[in-house]
Amino acid sequence: MLAAAIGQVPARFRRKILVRVDGAGASHDLIEHLLSLASPRRSLLFTCGWMITAADEQAIALLPADAWKPGIAQDGTTEEDKDVAEITCLMTRAGNWPGGLRWIARRVRPSRRQVRNLTDYEKKTGWRYSITCTNIPGSGIGGVPGSHHPQYIDVVHREHACVETAGVRTAKAMGLRALPSKAWQVNAGWVIAANIAADLAAWTRLLGHHDDPGLREANPGTLRYRIWHLPARLARHARQRTLAISPDWPWADAFLTCWQRLCALPAPT
Repeated sequence: MLAAAIGQVPARFRRKILVRVDGAGASHDLIEHLLSLASPRRSLLFTCGWMITAADEQAIALLPADAWKPGIAQDGTTEEDKDVAEITCLMTRAGNWPGGLRWIARRVRPSRRQVRNLTDYEKKTGWRYSITCTNIPGSGIGGVPGSHHPQYIDVVHREHACVETAGVRTAKAMGLRALPSKAWQVNAGWVIAANIAADLAAWTRLLGHHDDPGLREANPGTLRYRIWHLPARLARHARQRTLAISPDWPWADAFLTCWQRLCALPAPT
């Protein structure tokens, strides 16, 4: 899957790549594979979620209070209820992993939904912890000031949450939430159809609604209500078809603008 993702990147952009993976990627095989992809002609850096064990919690417990620094939001502002610190030198499990890795710990105040899943250590401290593994060196990324700092690495890694928001949730809304059959072939076809629908929704927003604040980042439910389920009637007269849209529909102009833009696209060759 990683090879397929990198293969979709145009060749001229593959010389400097940053891969971000959630906790499902915290395995020896994937980490070692990621490290093997770097070469003198290609720089490949990554951040990866980490499954915290009791040994990792012991490393976090050894951090002095002043080692924690305020977390940074995506817009660069500080977050008072979130802190970040590097625990690489305290990780007892580091010897079992390839050299050159760094571990960044993050703590946040747990929400009411998260309280039931806290470990004993988290209940004792009142914080919820997560760890990011990365090969971004201590000197940082060339040409990016401050990229060596744990706060920067934490922000870069958490930005991958847009995949969950814009990708996975969209696919679920398109039908991927529930597979229709016990047969593999039927479900495989269903997954392909759901992904095609998600792609069409993404391109509709990008090409048809890029200047509309209410629709350019709309979820499928919003697009379905405002644009796709249009209160209109298709009439035929004098060998012509006319779409009569309800004059009271508040998004009629948005639909017409999108339709005209998509019709103006050149035919694929």
